[in-house]
Amino acid sequence: MLVLGIGAGAHGARAILTYLGSPHRAPLATRTIRRRAGQSIASTISDGVSAIEAIASKLSLPVQHSGIAYRLTEDADAIAAQRDPRPAALVHETAAQLRYLRFTGTVPAHGSTVLCDLGSTGMTVSVLDLAAANTVISRRTATFCGDDLDHLVRRHLAANGVRTDIDSSRSIKERLSEGGVVNAVDRNGNGHHVLTRGDFDGIIAGPVRYATMVVEQTIQLSGVKPASLVLLGGGANVTSIKAAFERRTGLETIVPSRPELVSARGAALLSAGQQG
Repeated sequence: MLVLGIGAGAHGARAILTYLGSPHRAPLATRTIRRRAGQSIASTISDGVSAIEAIASKLSLPVQHSGIAYRLTEDADAIAAQRDPRPAALVHETAAQLRYLRFTGTVPAHGSTVLCDLGSTGMTVSVLDLAAANTVISRRTATFCGDDLDHLVRRHLAANGVRTDIDSSRSIKERLSEGGVVNAVDRNGNGHHVLTRGDFDGIIAGPVRYATMVVEQTIQLSGVKPASLVLLGGGANVTSIKAAFERRTGLETIVPSRPELVSARGAALLSAGQQG
């Protein structure tokens, strides 16, 4: 059964085309739709749905169910009010994330865990009671976000004679997240600067310390003792962030494969009313 899953937030939407029984496998198609200035989240999601459905149509594969993971109640209301002729199951992103993590065996059915979603515009920290599938406490901060890390890279390069746009700095960040060295070139071709993984870790060290402090405080406020911490969102691909969280909290810190797609994959699972 072919299903469509979407994870939506302030940054935009990530959409996947996958099979209901195997959302953990490589999707048949993925699309990331950046939210344009002034564009509503409902419109952004509609663009994502249209892009994936166009691909499915070319492949002559009918999409049988759709699921959308939202973060804010007002976003869900706006999506529902759009009266889209293509009905979709609306699920909170935490429920979608937990459903997928349970499906893959990343978290058990008992105890507690921490979900830390490192997104483009902010970080959401949720402590979950796994047996009850309830959120004990959830906090969000816009002080630590992927966009700010991109800007830090951009400012560092500018200080070293290389001026880039935000998309280029984001690409450099992603390449450095995987390790190695990047030779950043000025957009006019007149300057270059070699940026190492060590340089990158140093640039983001301050914000990462702040993020780990927020997570530690949230755990303390929850009054529970989680057994693990799961990093989600695009920022989870930065391996030094995982190491910093593990050092600060002392918890086993897990990064699922393609952490930026976990919400969309969970929404796909829940699109047909799949529970458990």
